[in-house]
Amino acid sequence: MNRFEGVYVVLVTPLDAAGKLDGPGLRKNIAWLIAEGVDGLVTLGSTGEFASFSDAARRAIVEVTADAVADRVPLLVGVGAETTEKTLANIREAEQYGANGGLVLPPWYYTPSAEELVQHYTAIAAGSRIPLMIYNNPFTSKVDVTPDVVCKIADEENIVAIKESSGNIRRIAEIRLCTGDRLTVFCGWEDMAYESFLVGAKGWICVAGNVAPRLCRDLYRLTCIQKGLDDAWSLYARMLPLLRYFEYRGKTQVALKWMLDQMGLAGGRSTSPKLPLSEDETSELREIMDRLRISSIG
Repeated sequence: MNRFEGVYVVLVTPLDAAGKLDGPGLRKNIAWLIAEGVDGLVTLGSTGEFASFSDAARRAIVEVTADAVADRVPLLVGVGAETTEKTLANIREAEQYGANGGLVLPPWYYTPSAEELVQHYTAIAAGSRIPLMIYNNPFTSKVDVTPDVVCKIADEENIVAIKESSGNIRRIAEIRLCTGDRLTVFCGWEDMAYESFLVGAKGWICVAGNVAPRLCRDLYRLTCIQKGLDDAWSLYARMLPLLRYFEYRGKTQVALKWMLDQMGLAGGRSTSPKLPLSEDETSELREIMDRLRISSIG
């Protein structure tokens, strides 16, 4: 399973009132998403609040997730860390629990140079037994994995894809040109999904899929498989208020968890110091949910 394509939902990490992993709730979410037809799942991504958990908590999340997925769809695990050695240790844990791949955010705090990024990704590719997806998210990490860097590491056997979250639509064409399409490009910016598919992205690491997996799946299939671009645009236009809420409001995890709770799925509390939504925020989300017919799963 070393070629990733389609809609991969980046899971929230449901927590109970004490801030501990809600394992049964996570299993329920996963079972529903797979039944809804998603192509893959990602745990310990930004939406999963990966940076907020201890090593022990990370292991518990990966263990429960992998057991619940049970090889029914590909599972990627967020393995990025501040050093090459820690990243490799995270990869080893992902391998141990049967993950199909690793999502690799670059080291962020010390702002590595382009040469250091190439060295980092080359080393972890050589040391990994599972395929890896580069995660470029300069808006949050403040580190930009540029097309020049991507081109220099694209020949590494275990680097097979990139999640492009720069918000720059030109990047997809640049990556495709400089790598000769050796990497699968995934859209990583919610309200650029349709545009990304049109310029050659073959996947979407999807936030909105937590609450609207069929809509996200339909958008991908209409655009990339059926080539029904007019119908795809009509669907995309309906989805944009939800996609833009997640991308720009700074409330992604809290909003998703509130919506999941309304749907009878598992959201729960978010990690500190995130605050609950205000009444105005929940009212806006209710309107969006109503327009998209996102309701209780019964």
